[in-house]
Amino acid sequence: MPTQPGYRYRRSAVTEARHGQDRVVAVRRRPRRKLIGTLVVILLLVPAALLAAKSLFSTMTGSVTDPELVAESPVPTTPSLNPNDPFDGTPALNYTPAEQGITLPDATKTGGWSSKEVAAVLEKTKTVLLAARTDPKVLGGDSSAYVDALAPNVRSQVKKEITGKDTLGYVTNLGPGYTLAKPIRAVGSLTVTTGSLAQLVVRADVVWVYPLAGPLPEASKGAGVRLVVLHTVESYEWFPSKGFADEDQGARPGAGERAVFNADCPKYLQGALALPETPVKDPVEGNEAVFIATTPLTSFPTGC
Repeated sequence: MPTQPGYRYRRSAVTEARHGQDRVVAVRRRPRRKLIGTLVVILLLVPAALLAAKSLFSTMTGSVTDPELVAESPVPTTPSLNPNDPFDGTPALNYTPAEQGITLPDATKTGGWSSKEVAAVLEKTKTVLLAARTDPKVLGGDSSAYVDALAPNVRSQVKKEITGKDTLGYVTNLGPGYTLAKPIRAVGSLTVTTGSLAQLVVRADVVWVYPLAGPLPEASKGAGVRLVVLHTVESYEWFPSKGFADEDQGARPGAGERAVFNADCPKYLQGALALPETPVKDPVEGNEAVFIATTPLTSFPTGC
């Protein structure tokens, strides 16, 4: 939430058998052939009894499968993950590259802004977002591509914020030793309203999925171990040319917040994304919702 006009405050949002005895029955001695006949009858009856027992089992369980065959059947195995695709086994497998994953609403007249002007602002905001979160130089620590896209009279202050304690409130930096294993994927959308000074306020709600190449404990395994998910909800304000100075023209960062998943917390709190230093197994299992843009930031697993 904004602590001062034009600047944003970020906070981390942060599985009857007859048991025990044999029946003893007093038996009179009988001619041997009768005994043999009795044994023959018993031998004939035993298979029938076994078949009846199996039939009873099938009826009780609602299955017609032979229980012995079920016990001998192999247990299905989980398909192996593609070692060359860090997105494999996660909801982000079907996501598109970031520039395609952010959708824009249909531009309509809003306040004193024409539909054409709104469309232009939406495109510019998307460009600012992509610069902040995906530009290679920005990821490496050079924020100029982002800062230069802002209104002139906020650039110096935002630059100080980026190099201070709120780097990830504005741009994404990667931790030392980390690069991208694949292009960043994203899913999200923009919405438009107007502010009290007739400015357009564009709200961006985006899930950014970073596939990182770099240090990872050997014991870490499972789907998504190399993915860091950053969900940002941020706004940008655009003032009309009429009634405002040239220095006010351009994007001005407004209110915002964020949440992160599967990141190294110390580095995250210092403003950079990196993979956890302790081994992680199957991080995505049970946490699939963090990949969905409609998931509230407060629903992220407790972490950084």
